[in-house]
Amino acid sequence: MRISDARYSRDLRRYQLAWWFLRLGARICTAQRWTGLSLYRIRTLYNAYAKGGEVGIPVKGFAPRQVRFFFRSGRLRSEAGVLAGFLAVYGVFPDERARGAAETLESVARGERLCRAYEEFKACWPEAQSTLEHAILLLEELVRGVQMAFARCLDCDSLIVVDLLSITPARCAFCLHERQ
Repeated sequence: MRISDARYSRDLRRYQLAWWFLRLGARICTAQRWTGLSLYRIRTLYNAYAKGGEVGIPVKGFAPRQVRFFFRSGRLRSEAGVLAGFLAVYGVFPDERARGAAETLESVARGERLCRAYEEFKACWPEAQSTLEHAILLLEELVRGVQMAFARCLDCDSLIVVDLLSITPARCAFCLHERQ
């Protein structure tokens, strides 16, 4: 019997992704969903490696589910647009926005691209209020295309994220502020 390194590298990538999620402040359940590891293995990983203080206590409770978070203020509207741009540039969105694509988003490769995109976003905008969990919500909702979508600002033609259930015209936070 031959031992395959590919099998071990696959598992190693899953553990590395779980640790990356925890370092970025994701919930243990979120790391479990994206890596396929059991909750026990992720908790064991956290308990073994979080002693150095690099990672805070994992967030408990439910992950964000309300898209209105991104539309509460002009700053959050801008964050959503910039974060969606990073997700698009890093190839986190699936190639086809087919029906049911939001249910198949969780994979190790896409999770790695998601973490890279989020880290770059935080490097460019360190005081941003959006967490990795919000980035996942934004990704899921943009892929689903029911409540949110990409659009262009009517005034300045910049890329924005719009609320599809809103009756207000698609304008970026800056142009909305200028009009008031």
